[in-house]
Amino acid sequence: MNKLLISLFSVVVMAGCSSLETAESMPNPDQRVVDNRLNISTDLNATYCEGKGFEKYLEREKYYTFTCKDGAFFNIAK
Repeated sequence: MNKLLISLFSVVVMAGCSSLETAESMPNPDQRVVDNRLNISTDLNATYCEGKGFEKYLEREKYYTFTCKDGAFFNIAK
């Protein structure tokens, strides 16, 4: 019985290590999404808010509304 438990434990540990190794070697698609959104946000801030930043963001049915810290706002269609 002990040999069976040790064998089962060894298999589980080895399977866990190999899946972790595979996960670390793969590129993270979520990181690319975050980077793309950050680039878009930076571009919008520079273009519409003169680099002062956003105060508010609203998602509406057909467009997004951004409000700059200086009170100006703009809409972008979805």
